[in-house]
Amino acid sequence: MSSGGSDPLALIAEASRRLRAAGVPSPRHDAELLLAHACGRDRAALLAGRQPVSAPERERFRRLVERRAAREPLQHILGRWPFLDLDLKVDGRALVPRPETEDLALAVLARLPEDRPLLVADVGTGGGCLALAIASARPLARVVAVDLEPAALALAAENAAACGLAGRVRFVRADLLAPVAPAGAFDLVVSNPPYVAPEELPHLDPEVRRHEPRSALVAGRGGLAVIDRLVSQAPARLAPGGLLALEIAPAQARAALGRLRAAGLADAAVLPDRFGRPRVALARRPEA
Repeated sequence: MSSGGSDPLALIAEASRRLRAAGVPSPRHDAELLLAHACGRDRAALLAGRQPVSAPERERFRRLVERRAAREPLQHILGRWPFLDLDLKVDGRALVPRPETEDLALAVLARLPEDRPLLVADVGTGGGCLALAIASARPLARVVAVDLEPAALALAAENAAACGLAGRVRFVRADLLAPVAPAGAFDLVVSNPPYVAPEELPHLDPEVRRHEPRSALVAGRGGLAVIDRLVSQAPARLAPGGLLALEIAPAQARAALGRLRAAGLADAAVLPDRFGRPRVALARRPEA
């Protein structure tokens, strides 16, 4: 990519060609965000104003484009990414927040009352997107964010502090639910667990397989090993009527329903994500 020219649209067009040649799925979108980041300007204002791009800004942009062409995740390069109404720090310590996980959060919030105290567990919290979204939207909720990886918990705590939610979320290093709370405690257990089968990992995009933590992605037994353990632990940890909500791979819908029902949970269902793919598995502990 050359460093000549100061017109933002010309620079974006050139960067788009470079990114498209590198196999980046959304080259124009990424080029626009990278130029806005390099210039420290709002994306819409940058495109509308046509203010010339300075030489130092062009050099910063060139370096960012080369990182993206090497298939470093856009979110890692920018350092932040939105999740619902939150603006979160993003890096290699946890998964990038994804639209499908927003759909999990929305499905859960649609089922959580707003007018009473709640106890919520986010299992495998990663960077904290689910825990913080729930804490933000339900001020009466107390949220326990659980992860086995200290680096992920540190990132989640940083995000909680930045969002003004540090006093609302307790961070616990644990392997799923067993050591977290007494029986019958939680109104909600929510999780985006690892659900990629090991044999699927080589076929994922380079941004995922090279840059995101394997422990947050991959699980044995066809991607169901962690889901199986969590489903077996959840009924005893849920309060009567409490909800278990999991993000799953579309191909796991039938297996997830079977496991939820076998665990004695009621009202098992799988909801589609915004792309129409089976994604959110839900079930409740029976009231009696």
